[in-house]
Amino acid sequence: MSERLEQRIAEQALQYVVSPPTGSDPVVSFGSPAELYDVFDRSIGMKIESDQEPCADDAVLAAVESVLEYSVHTSHPRFINQNFAGPDPVSVVGDWLGAALNTTGATFEAAPVFTLMESAVLNKLAVVAGYPLGEDAQELPPGLFAPGGSTGTLFALQLARHRHQPDIVRVGSNGDRLCLFVSDAGHYAAVKSAALLGIGMDAVIKVQTDAGGAMRPEALVQEIESARKSGLVPFAVIGTSGTTVTSAFDDLHALADICESEGLWFHVDGCYGGSALFSSSHRHHMAGVERSDSFVWNLHKMMGMTQQCTALLVKDPHQLAPCFATGANYIFQPDKKHGEFDSGDRTFQCARRIDSLKLWLAWKVRGDQGFADRIDHAVRMADHTRQRIESSDGAFAMLVKGDFTNAVFVWVPPELRPLALSELSEDDRNRLHRVPPLVKARMQAEGTAMVGFQPIHGVNTFRMLYMNTSVTVEDVDAILAYIAKYAEEAWATVAEGDDA
Repeated sequence: MSERLEQRIAEQALQYVVSPPTGSDPVVSFGSPAELYDVFDRSIGMKIESDQEPCADDAVLAAVESVLEYSVHTSHPRFINQNFAGPDPVSVVGDWLGAALNTTGATFEAAPVFTLMESAVLNKLAVVAGYPLGEDAQELPPGLFAPGGSTGTLFALQLARHRHQPDIVRVGSNGDRLCLFVSDAGHYAAVKSAALLGIGMDAVIKVQTDAGGAMRPEALVQEIESARKSGLVPFAVIGTSGTTVTSAFDDLHALADICESEGLWFHVDGCYGGSALFSSSHRHHMAGVERSDSFVWNLHKMMGMTQQCTALLVKDPHQLAPCFATGANYIFQPDKKHGEFDSGDRTFQCARRIDSLKLWLAWKVRGDQGFADRIDHAVRMADHTRQRIESSDGAFAMLVKGDFTNAVFVWVPPELRPLALSELSEDDRNRLHRVPPLVKARMQAEGTAMVGFQPIHGVNTFRMLYMNTSVTVEDVDAILAYIAKYAEEAWATVAEGDDA
């Protein structure tokens, strides 16, 4: 008896999971939109026709092969382009298991195992973060899972606004001109949330940071004082633990002191850096998070969970129901068995993916030490990168020193070594700024690596950040060699004024 089509597709996917591309395999077979449409036209086409007929099994399998071939291989050890990477294979199969069972985490009756599992995972995360667990922790977990870090921050700011005005869910805003504070290197989730909450993007006050990208506490005090004098009503501060570009960590203890003194909600965006808590060697970066009112944490970043896996921890989980509950009696019946375990009325969502299963399963398989090892390995690879840059005789130059998992640097042409950024002519600065996009485009075209770039101090810099446990020092050295080779050739091109 021949295998069903679903089994054959699953075998293709599983083979990719257990044996992903590596070494000299391409990180991506990069195609233009036109080229990709042409590829799929050879099997079943990208477009779903108005009179779509069932496709032949072999054609579908060919299309799946094209999906695998032309997608970005985030599991490849030379994919260091984002603050996520290839998933832990245990997480992948955990995600598949949750999808196969296809339930929702809203009620105990629909997800009895997963309701308890989610509570267990949230409780453990709270312990790791230093949050207190109340006597009823088994019935009321210290937070919830959210569909991504931005949404977690949105929920946290709604909790903050609700604490400021407890009747807002019933009567709407009382007209206070609310404002909140985040570092000028913080995530754009702050302004997106302000827009959705109806307080407006202008209500987000960006606070000055130091050279490394961490918020200056004294600048926060000044901004709060200035806002009050302007008639604004401060209600929340967002501390950032691991900025996207430089992996800077705000001084959480200092920010907590200010929030306590000013009566402000203290939210920590630890989407990226929160996982430093797993490592005894690096958890000092998160000192003070236990004093926050809420803490959002993306486990799909450093911990290799599949997209998405976001936990929002809340210091006082009793605040969740008054903020989000509507008491819909067709699903949250007060007289049904074990209804007190239902979590759906403590969040904005109703139907929710079972994001806790993959994390629970991976934690049971890897253990606390396995989670710590992920963080320690990532920092070791970043340290190796920094050491190579420092010993490059000026061929590379760090623009932000850093001590976590990001290395931010520029390639320097021989005639500008050693680099003195402040002394560059406008022409040289502009030429240097144009090199990283050309390097990245060539990496994509040749499939050799994927590395991010972004402006720091007015010039595009390379950012190598480490999430993948399969990255080796050989991979790091190979990527730096590619950057040096491509950058030297790109510099000659821009020097001639032809980088089109």
